[in-house]
Amino acid sequence: MNAIVIARKEFDDARRSRLFVALVAFVALFVAATMGVPLLVPALGADPLQGLGAASEFAAILVPIVALVAAYLAVAGERESGSLRILLGLEPDRRTVVLGKFLGRGAVVALGVGAGFLLAGVVGWALYGGLPVTAFLAVTALTAGLGVASVGIAVGISAATATRSRAMTVGIAAYLGLTLLWDLLPQGLHLAIVGSAPGASVPAWFVFLQGLSPSGAYSALVMAAIASTSGEYPGITANVVPPVPAYVEWPAFAAILLAWTVVPLLVGGALFVRADLN
Repeated sequence: MNAIVIARKEFDDARRSRLFVALVAFVALFVAATMGVPLLVPALGADPLQGLGAASEFAAILVPIVALVAAYLAVAGERESGSLRILLGLEPDRRTVVLGKFLGRGAVVALGVGAGFLLAGVVGWALYGGLPVTAFLAVTALTAGLGVASVGIAVGISAATATRSRAMTVGIAAYLGLTLLWDLLPQGLHLAIVGSAPGASVPAWFVFLQGLSPSGAYSALVMAAIASTSGEYPGITANVVPPVPAYVEWPAFAAILLAWTVVPLLVGGALFVRADLN
């Protein structure tokens, strides 16, 4: 049994469950509502790019928790119930199981997030009388990428933990640290080093630290995508004190998001290989 077979079973099981429908509906509802925020704030104007930016900021918080819920039991749940021994009895090795779980759950989350965004886009089109298609598709793809990276983290945690409760505890801690609390780190370091809160201009290391988390890297990439379609919107480096180093350009943040996808899987898989399942 190879990873693709395991991934297909994971995907089919999720697609036939209420999880997939709930995922699409949840993302579509909240992203559509967030896209309409500029229409409620006269100072922002009825600008669909502003709405898309607002939706991406909300997605940076929403998508990781959705992915965590979808994937934190991928390995730990079956390990605790004993069904994982049956799967391993069909002769896939443990790394293959982890990879298959990631591919299947990642596909479910990416498809669900993408479908939810596209449904929200229909609402956005009706609200604004049109949407910047290139920017919208880029942000949709990046949001799906954030979902896949978050699944990588969740499956890695699931592979490294022996029980459902531990997987949930570590997953929640990871979410809080990487999504909700991460911004406190660059803010605190800026205050300690520079002696003041960040202002209109910030050093390059501050922007880099902001983008070191999965959600931070995603937000930086969204800024780059929106700025590339409209000269009226600032890019990642707009507030960076020159000269601007390469490590705060968009390829660096794409590499960071990729690393958050792969490294937790490798670490979790290595721990799972050495774990005693008895």
